[in-house]
Amino acid sequence: MTKEVRRLVAEMCVGMFLYVLVLGILAAVFRDGLAGMGFALGPVLLGLFAGFIADTAMLVHMAIVAERATDSRDAAYANRYTVVQSMIRKVIFIAVLFFVGSRPQVDAVAMILGALGLKAGAFLQPAVHRTFSPHDGGSGENGISEERREVYGNDEDSDDSAGT
Repeated sequence: MTKEVRRLVAEMCVGMFLYVLVLGILAAVFRDGLAGMGFALGPVLLGLFAGFIADTAMLVHMAIVAERATDSRDAAYANRYTVVQSMIRKVIFIAVLFFVGSRPQVDAVAMILGALGLKAGAFLQPAVHRTFSPHDGGSGENGISEERREVYGNDEDSDDSAGT
């Protein structure tokens, strides 16, 4: 993986971990309610952690697949490759879910909820990026405007689409 993709994956993993951490704290706070519904705190926490591990593995796999598909520069191959790899990823996740979820030490429902952290990681990535790299983000000469000028030319009016 390229340096930028590795950084993006790491930032998303931080967001996924924060999501699972919040769920774990909520499970600890409401442990009596969970126990009343038949859920023990230990298996729920292990299920959340297993979901986080599954998310991390899926995210790394998606990053590798996306880079390979992009590097191929063949749209038909890239489409076929990403669809096949997506199906393989889903089948493996379901197999791991059945295997791990059949153990009494891990709650399968909590693993599924933990695996939803991939979405939370994607939503939290911009905030994590700004938090850990405040000098990279922003507007003006350091943000997207500068990148557009490098790619599309140094036209001063190119960033103002609402002008005149």
